[in-house]
Amino acid sequence: MSPVSRGRKPAKRPKSRRVHRPRPPLDVARVERWPKLLHGPIELSDCVVQGQVDQDLVVLAAKLTAGKRSVGVEVVVNDREVDVIELHAVPEDALAVLRNGFEVTEAPLTPEEFRSQVEAALVAKADRDAWLRERVPELLKLGTDPRPELPERAVQLRRWLGLPAYEPLPRMSSADPLPLVLPPPVPVTGFRLAVALAELDDAIWRRLEVRSDVTLAGLHRILAAAFDRDERGYHRFETAYGGFSVDAQSCEGDRFDDEVTLGQVITSPGHRLVYEAESWRHWIRIEQLVALPTAPSCLDGERAAPPAECEDHQSYEMLLEALRDPYDEENEELLEEFGGYGFDPEWFDKEVVDERLARLG
Repeated sequence: MSPVSRGRKPAKRPKSRRVHRPRPPLDVARVERWPKLLHGPIELSDCVVQGQVDQDLVVLAAKLTAGKRSVGVEVVVNDREVDVIELHAVPEDALAVLRNGFEVTEAPLTPEEFRSQVEAALVAKADRDAWLRERVPELLKLGTDPRPELPERAVQLRRWLGLPAYEPLPRMSSADPLPLVLPPPVPVTGFRLAVALAELDDAIWRRLEVRSDVTLAGLHRILAAAFDRDERGYHRFETAYGGFSVDAQSCEGDRFDDEVTLGQVITSPGHRLVYEAESWRHWIRIEQLVALPTAPSCLDGERAAPPAECEDHQSYEMLLEALRDPYDEENEELLEEFGGYGFDPEWFDKEVVDERLARLG
């Protein structure tokens, strides 16, 4: 009679003799395995939208967690349509898709905003495919689909995110794609910003404190004062939510910069956006959250901004070269052409900048 049948438990194997088999690495490459990866309620966290500067490419990244298992999901949106859906065994790999080697802007998303953005991109892709099948079926015969697994991945992603199944409703396929939905304004706080001209050997920068509820149009006026520029000149902001400018009609896809606040497009230390004034590009980065300032102020900076006559890096470098020998006949012509008379590239006075900011009202 066995020990179990007599009511006794079998003896346990000594711990020293137990075999601990290593857990195989998580396989996320094959789409048919995806339904088996996560079981139970899905928790969504670390949601981020990343935009590649000067490109129509956006990455929506997040961490999906069920029980003790987490994976990273990466949704690449190209021209407002889902182009790629990938899973990553290490969640951080999905959150760093564009950070390595690319010039990107980035902003956080709430789980609800992430779901909304993903669903809009999935619908745009499904609508386009349905329209092609109906109107231009010959295109489907020209070659194989480069991403045949995408529809199946889209279905699984909808299940995980709790999104409804796609319904081919009548839509205007020729309508312009909608930009990413802006999050609602957050509680007002103060931002300490570092602003620097891009791609210069000698850095030209300012450190500013502003309110988070300043519109991007108002921020442009602050930056024009900080860098001694004419605020009536062309300017544009490139964010993870798309472009914003004073003349949205001339920049296809842009929205007006007086309809969005700084706190809607960047919210946390480390988040960045791009500011373009005339042909000069600047990086704007949140250094830290601070007490709510009563007015914008300049804390620090280095070097004077290029004169208005210098329209690009090349003309500015020519001006600097001419300033090294201002009495040369050719250099005198360059100084006159590029606004070099009386210009000191090393000049910076915080009090003068604060006086300009105070005049903004």
